[in-house]
Amino acid sequence: MTDRIVQASWCCCYMGSLARQVCSVVVVASTMLHVGLMLGWPATLPSLQADTHFNATDNDVKWLVSCVGFTGLVSNLPIGALIDYLGYRHLMTLTLLPVTVTWLLQGLTPSLTLLYVGRIMGSVGFMIFSTLVNPLMAELLEPKYRGFLGCLSEIVVSTGMLLAYLMAEFFTWKLVTILSAVPFIPIFFFSLGVPESPYWLVRAGRIREAEEALITVRGPLRRLSAQEELLEIQKSIKEQPQTSLSQQVWHISKPQNFRPLLLMAAIIVLRELGGQFAIFSYAVYFFRNAGVEMKASTCTVLLGVARLFSTIACSSLLDRVGRRFILTVGCSCCAVSTAIGSIFLFWDIPGSSWVPVMAVVSFVLGYGFGVGPIPWVLLGELLPTPIRVVGASICTCIYAAMEVIVGLCFPQMMEEVGLGGSLLFFAAFNVLMIVVVRRFLPETANSSLHLLEYVFKRDYHTSPLDEERMTSEEPLLH
Repeated sequence: MTDRIVQASWCCCYMGSLARQVCSVVVVASTMLHVGLMLGWPATLPSLQADTHFNATDNDVKWLVSCVGFTGLVSNLPIGALIDYLGYRHLMTLTLLPVTVTWLLQGLTPSLTLLYVGRIMGSVGFMIFSTLVNPLMAELLEPKYRGFLGCLSEIVVSTGMLLAYLMAEFFTWKLVTILSAVPFIPIFFFSLGVPESPYWLVRAGRIREAEEALITVRGPLRRLSAQEELLEIQKSIKEQPQTSLSQQVWHISKPQNFRPLLLMAAIIVLRELGGQFAIFSYAVYFFRNAGVEMKASTCTVLLGVARLFSTIACSSLLDRVGRRFILTVGCSCCAVSTAIGSIFLFWDIPGSSWVPVMAVVSFVLGYGFGVGPIPWVLLGELLPTPIRVVGASICTCIYAAMEVIVGLCFPQMMEEVGLGGSLLFFAAFNVLMIVVVRRFLPETANSSLHLLEYVFKRDYHTSPLDEERMTSEEPLLH
């Protein structure tokens, strides 16, 4: 009887800890709704172009899509400095109400110029959330939950895009933009209860607050476990100390820090060249130019649904199957679907317009199943503690640069090589991403952030005996 009581109490403790972590990361991930709405908002551009008061041209469409990336190029390194000074959670909370204002400014604007201003200001919030959300979730979560719960941010992004597509189907662009402001007011109040990153607090020398943050997110019944975790965090930071952004920049030169940063940069570049930003941002125009018999806006809603459900499927399998295998499957699906779509577009077979549609839907399924969520999970896992802030800023800056390049070049690419050639281009880079993932990416599932830092201290070529010996000590590089 006593044993059963002890087991029941431990079960309650366990569920309490999981519930606390879920509540914290749900609030943090919900801020990425802004990112999803920003990415899906271009679906309203045909409605904007039909509004004679604004006279938006095709050139305006291109720049309204691409200004997110341009803003990121300018803002990302200052964002890293703000995170270093204010902390992840505080910066996140301070950004939420201004984000609400940017949506209202765009929706209530009397001129195209102010629409640009609101879009650019909203893009700053886009980059702030993209930079801090995944590292913050990784630092709040226990290793065994990082895969499933770490995907929440991408699930929220997919939900935001689907909401934007659905609203664009039924409402005017003005109403869609105004409604996009509504969610961030309650999110702001919920964010006040989220603890700060214990890693950031330890780096700032606020040890007592770091312990309180860990107890808050793990539960009071797991105080001893939280104290042990705090000691591990202190050990990790003591081995490679950093207290300022300039010191983090210096730490990048160390091989064990530079290698994961280079790997993350390569994954982000290949992901963007694989076509996701072009397909999602220009979805309506894409289907119109492909000669699809279905209504183009209906096709975009179909893409949003496919992305959301495939991302949920990815999150449910990520901790059990592992990052590398799922990412490989997702890249393979993207490569095959875009290759098949390009072949049918080149042949221009009468009555086969449904094939490019299914190819794009298959691409979106593969993207949601791995290519979309996993790089952001890895951003919080692979970047070592000494460079996590500046590394996340650099990666999101690269992401912004790729959005600019793809956003500006894709319309021109369609004119030069057609949709078939564009899809073939995307297929080639998805194949290249498979090679990089299989050759260089370590498996990070169920490994603590402290142990993951040892992976890149070793040579990439480890013998089976070394791998067996490392099993109980450090995460493996498969």
